[in-house]
Amino acid sequence: MTSETELKEIQSLLVALNKKVQGLNELVEERLIGCEEPTKEDVMAIEEYKAAKKNKKLSLEPLSELTKGN
Repeated sequence: MTSETELKEIQSLLVALNKKVQGLNELVEERLIGCEEPTKEDVMAIEEYKAAKKNKKLSLEPLSELTKGN
């Protein structure tokens, strides 16, 4: 049988989990579903990325290489 202390701890964990899930739902709505216009910085970064990709100046590095030495 589960003690009252354990039940309270489980309830606390469920409440915390629910808050995190709610935060994720809000983020999804804001970023994926919302119709906000991109910022000037977003547009500039996308243009730079496209230009680098077109000019073959973009290279992908394995994540394992980037995390060496950390």
